Amino acid sequence: MPQLIETHETFNFRDFGGYTSTSGEEVRSGVLFRSGSLDKIADVEARSLQDSLSIQSIIDLRHPDEFKDNPTRGSLVDLVPNRHPLSVIDASQPMADHTESLNITYGIGQSGPRYFSMLENGEPVWREVARVLLEPESYPILAHCTAGKDRTGITAALVLDLVGVAQNTIAEDYAMSSASVDQLYDYVVEAGRPPEGAPEDAKARMITKRQYMDDFLTLLYQSYGNAEGYVKNLGFNDSDVARIREFLLA
Repeated sequence: MPQLIETHETFNFRDFGGYTSTSGEEVRSGVLFRSGSLDKIADVEARSLQDSLSIQSIIDLRHPDEFKDNPTRGSLVDLVPNRHPLSVIDASQPMADHTESLNITYGIGQSGPRYFSMLENGEPVWREVARVLLEPESYPILAHCTAGKDRTGITAALVLDLVGVAQNTIAEDYAMSSASVDQLYDYVVEAGRPPEGAPEDAKARMITKRQYMDDFLTLLYQSYGNAEGYVKNLGFNDSDVARIREFLLA
């Protein structure tokens, strides 16, 4: 099973590795990580994490507006050689406008169709994510957004499906982010963006119900066949897919 990495100054920090693919190969540990926002990580924990993980690249999936809450990126970012700011939400429009538009179309809260719209509307950015995964010097890689569950969850789903992890396992992996909902709630409150409603109601909206990922994967398969089909739609070929699998499978 994937390893939950204990941290004090961020949350939902996990290793992608440990899952078994349908071909019987195992997703490598120590090459691909995920987490929530890194901006609270101070010097001591940053040095400890980097000493143990040797991260070479950060894929930052946040929108530029999210940097306004806390302009520091956190001490870990300063220790990592490469940072890729790749907002899968259109950075040309305010985050609030984008959220309002999604709420009108899909309703308030996360859902499979809402996630799939990020995949469809963010093709240029997902193309760049794939390019990072294709470079051997990128590894080990840490991918994160603010919560480490939605945009990061989509990223994890694409990668795990691409290397042949079963859909049921991917949905279960996504649902693991619910364990950090209290930390996420505290983080957004401290950042000056308290969610609407009572705390328990807000936390209920933050839960990662596996149905959201089941629905997302259904739409992915209906439209592209699987993650490989989506990656090829972005312009990559069999050799590129094989290269990513070589990096990530043992």
